[in-house]
Amino acid sequence: MSNIRIVFLGGQDEHFKNMIAVEIDRDIFVVEAGCSLPDKNKHGIDYIIPKYDYLLANKDRVRAYLITEGNDCILGAIPFIYDKIPAPIVCTDVTRIFLFTFCEHNNINPSRYEFKIVEPSDDITINGHLIRLFATTSNMANSYGICFDTDQGNIIFAMDYVIDNNMTKSFTSDIKKMGVIADKPTLILLGDSINAERSGFSNPMYKLRTVVKESFKNVQGRIFVGVESADVYNIVDIVRICSNGHRRIVLYDAATRDLVYRLVRAGVVGVTKDLFIPAEDVNRYPASEIVVLITGFANRLLHKISLLAKGLNDNKIIALNPDDTFVLGSHFSNDIEIDYFDALDELHRCDVDVVRVNKNEFIKMHPSIEDIKTMITIFRPKYYVPISGYLVCLLANANAAAGMGVGLNHQNVFLVDNGMILNCQNGICSYSSEKVLAGNVMVDGSEVSNFSEQIVSERRQISDDGVVILATVVSKKKAEIVGGIDVQTRGLFYAKNSDALLRDMQTMFTKIVSESLKKPGFAVKSTEDEVKNVILNLIRRNTLKTPLILVKIEEID
Repeated sequence: MSNIRIVFLGGQDEHFKNMIAVEIDRDIFVVEAGCSLPDKNKHGIDYIIPKYDYLLANKDRVRAYLITEGNDCILGAIPFIYDKIPAPIVCTDVTRIFLFTFCEHNNINPSRYEFKIVEPSDDITINGHLIRLFATTSNMANSYGICFDTDQGNIIFAMDYVIDNNMTKSFTSDIKKMGVIADKPTLILLGDSINAERSGFSNPMYKLRTVVKESFKNVQGRIFVGVESADVYNIVDIVRICSNGHRRIVLYDAATRDLVYRLVRAGVVGVTKDLFIPAEDVNRYPASEIVVLITGFANRLLHKISLLAKGLNDNKIIALNPDDTFVLGSHFSNDIEIDYFDALDELHRCDVDVVRVNKNEFIKMHPSIEDIKTMITIFRPKYYVPISGYLVCLLANANAAAGMGVGLNHQNVFLVDNGMILNCQNGICSYSSEKVLAGNVMVDGSEVSNFSEQIVSERRQISDDGVVILATVVSKKKAEIVGGIDVQTRGLFYAKNSDALLRDMQTMFTKIVSESLKKPGFAVKSTEDEVKNVILNLIRRNTLKTPLILVKIEEID
């Protein structure tokens, strides 16, 4: 039988940043390669991706990336690791659209990528391994689950899905294909956990239709709708509602136009004649016929909304007025909470009618408990692994599975963390004693940076309390300072309050360096460290601040 290992690199005990490697004999398949956004304390960082040292060390064995849908948390690491670890990207045409869009936002050229474009329920063979896909219902069009058909049984990934039988073509689960796959025993099922603390089904709590339809019914003025770019289901639904309600859609900016027109070309969005009108024509139609659609990825959407509300948007033809209604069709997550409330405040300052979804009434499109139980019932796995979510969500998922009475219990439901490995041999799965390096890799701009947590902490320190820079030039032979004493501060205090403290810092710096030069065995590093400690204590006593202290002592001989 094949030797199978499942290596968990990202997404466990965290939100987003999914990455799991399935190793079948000598071949490695990367299931999802996502990113997450930094929190407000990680200054200067654009994205966080999983540590990929394991993949880099085994890059000659990586056969494919299986990207189940077009969300950043599923594909956002690809642009930053592909050159180092090239392999075909297995995805649908819609997912490719979103990968290209992500690359464009980050000034990365995706032309070098090798794609294997599939339909959501295709069967494909890679290096002799049969991989069976099955369409799932998600907020992203044409998403799919994955089944590795092995001689030990099926290894199935059910990622980012809900159970909803009233969907249109691009969002319909292929229950028939799932049943065909389930005819062969499932060795292990790995299932999404993000909404696992929530009882019942997720349907219909992820639909904006109710909120939007009420606005259309009761509002006579223009309606602005802000939706995350990845929420394709609701974007498509808004277009459908506008078409049926005889309202024309203005696509707010170039990014929104590109996204919607790409979805039109992919057949995901259906349009009627004259449904979309140019922004330049927004004032040529009655206000009651106009809907302005604004899309963007996470905090980019919120930044657009803030600029619009302040009147700082590029296209001055589109401006908010008191007769407008703004539907904020996204709720905040912890990493963009500040941006969310900033945008909300700016909208209220414009005196427009703001309609926002309640976090308890509008959820992300992930499986709740009954969705999870339904997926387990379909595949009847021998082993079950909760994936993708914080620990409390993983535990809720595990408890739900173990409480179903279908043979799942603490012995065959595995809780795993990033860096852990599951071994599967002869139809028996178990924890491996081996672990791989796991953690975060920071992305600054379009490059993966060797940022440590210390660097991020220093940036936060500068932002909060400023920086003090002290520099001089010394002669070790003469045992004296031969250059000027330079002391500079940024963000520490106002200039009018700084003279006395600056003099004290200069005096202490001079004294410590001069005394150190007179001692035998003068060492630059230890002297710089002593200056840092003394100056930091001085500043703390006088300002209660803890700035970053940078000391440079240059020797000329």
